[in-house]
Amino acid sequence: MNSILLRYAKYGTPSSTIEVARQALNSKLSANQILLKFLAAPINPSDYNQIEGKYPIKPELPAVGGNEGSATVLEVGSNIKSVSPGDTVIPAYAGFGTWRSHCVTDEGSVKKIPDNLSAAASAMLAVNPCTAYRMIEDFQKPPKGGWIIQNGANSGVGRAVIQLSKAQGIRTVNIIRDKEGAEKVKAELLSVGGDAVFTSSQRGEIEEFCRENTPRLALNMVGGRDTVQLLKCLGEQSSLVTYGAMSNSPMSVPFGLQVFKDITLHSYWMTRWTNKHARTESEDEMFGKLAEYFQTGEMVPTPHRENSFYDYSDALDNAFKLKQLFVVDKTLGDSRYQN
Repeated sequence: MNSILLRYAKYGTPSSTIEVARQALNSKLSANQILLKFLAAPINPSDYNQIEGKYPIKPELPAVGGNEGSATVLEVGSNIKSVSPGDTVIPAYAGFGTWRSHCVTDEGSVKKIPDNLSAAASAMLAVNPCTAYRMIEDFQKPPKGGWIIQNGANSGVGRAVIQLSKAQGIRTVNIIRDKEGAEKVKAELLSVGGDAVFTSSQRGEIEEFCRENTPRLALNMVGGRDTVQLLKCLGEQSSLVTYGAMSNSPMSVPFGLQVFKDITLHSYWMTRWTNKHARTESEDEMFGKLAEYFQTGEMVPTPHRENSFYDYSDALDNAFKLKQLFVVDKTLGDSRYQN
């Protein structure tokens, strides 16, 4: 059997470094191996940074791109106990290399998830929804009726925060960038459960709103001077959690806002949490609850475009405009694959 994959042999700009390749797979499994067929895999900012060589996780080169995705188990070796043919699985750890159609791997490298999720939901389950879930649960979770404030609210994590909060009766103040189409984005975020949505230039309106609806938890994916806006809106003895730095600027934290308001600063990286809690009850509970939210429709996958592996250059170039999802069946049905 051949696997088709997107790989890179050196670090650099993803659209010019990635190439389509084929890899022969051993047709006979050992007792401890499993054969997977991938369903879909997204492009995340971490994938982009990893290919550039700027991410903490650096696979041995040449490497297959992609840290997140879902797959179906096709075959298992005689010693395999935790998964069976037909199960849906996701990588247990980052750095797997998910931009491929098939692979042979070991039992410990994957984790079984519920089978009745859509390909898009299962492929995008492990990073953004889990990051949102953990930040809400682990850092000064507001009570029902309480408020969270976040910037980068149109991101995959931001949308997940809105939906998870809505499902639990928590309210959200959401800040997005000033750019063309901002009003449409506001309407979209309100439609999935956001309680208030502002552009970052509406500083006075945001602060006035938060004086009446004071958040105790702020989620910061932008960094830079935008951090000050979040700090100004928080009440005393609150928490600010930083999980990204999309502004590419050092985080600005004025002494008075932090110290006199007694605000605690935290950092969060999903990979660190996973490395510590993989295969624990905490992880099982998290995936179970998130799957439930997707099954009930309280959460929906991030809006995205589906791509064949052969359209990787265009997908990578547009990954920061709209979520891009590589779909394996779309690839295998592509005329370029048949040739």
